[in-house]
Amino acid sequence: MSGRARRSDDPRCGEDARAFAERDWTPSALAQEELIEYLERDQLAAETMKPVPRAHLGARAAVALWALRVFVVIVGAMVIYTFVAELH
Repeated sequence: MSGRARRSDDPRCGEDARAFAERDWTPSALAQEELIEYLERDQLAAETMKPVPRAHLGARAAVALWALRVFVVIVGAMVIYTFVAELH
């Protein structure tokens, strides 16, 4: 390899290098990460156990999620029916 560094989109480049290149380097993100590094174990556990507020979804996303729920229930019922039918 020549003296220049590999680009992050190079297929020979490792996953760690890609993650490093795609990392958020804004000062606020770096300060948040640095703060997390200095927390003690119980402080970090308490901080990560805080609930995250629900995301506000648009109407299309809500309909899509409900359709996905219905689909999962129907497929689950089909799997259970097939399993029970094959027992006999």
